[in-house]
Amino acid sequence: MTLQSQTSDLLPGFDHAAFDSNAVFRVLLDAMSRPGCIYDLPVSIATPDGLNASATATLLAMADMDTTIWLSTSCMTKAANDHLKFHCGCPISDDVAQADFAVARIDDDLSFITRLSMGNAEYPDQSATLILMVDDITNAPAMKLTGPGIKDSHDLAIKNLPASFHTWRAENHHMFPCGVDVIFASLTQISALSRTTRIEVI
Repeated sequence: MTLQSQTSDLLPGFDHAAFDSNAVFRVLLDAMSRPGCIYDLPVSIATPDGLNASATATLLAMADMDTTIWLSTSCMTKAANDHLKFHCGCPISDDVAQADFAVARIDDDLSFITRLSMGNAEYPDQSATLILMVDDITNAPAMKLTGPGIKDSHDLAIKNLPASFHTWRAENHHMFPCGVDVIFASLTQISALSRTTRIEVI
């Protein structure tokens, strides 16, 4: 197969690379600075098998050749691998401990999250970000969030979020300034949990 035919098989990235990337980046920045708030994905984007639109847009806006991505077994398709390597130039690792971004579905085996990099006291910014693809994000009273960026408290509900996530997240929170940030990515919406966010399961 020639390079031309391989390239023609790839899905397009952003329609307007600079504009769309900046729009997604602004949403991610707002989502991380206002934990629990729900944001609509500001662009339409083609999605390879294994990824949904919000996760794809997040990676295309954030990843580059210096960003290592790990994909769960359900996300690691040839289409997703080729798409990210072509549009981001990023390495794809099979070692989750090396990941800058780890991507999984909510119904995957999430035991890997305990192996995500939390950074260290000298370089807390070298921690991983978990992108968790979910079916639904609402402000129903399932989790009560408090902390920086939240006035008083904020409710957030993620359908089928397992109890093991909350156990890990409680431990993660106590490691500040180290810790893993979380981005919830439904088909058309994004919400986030900063490492500073406290969660009370209701």
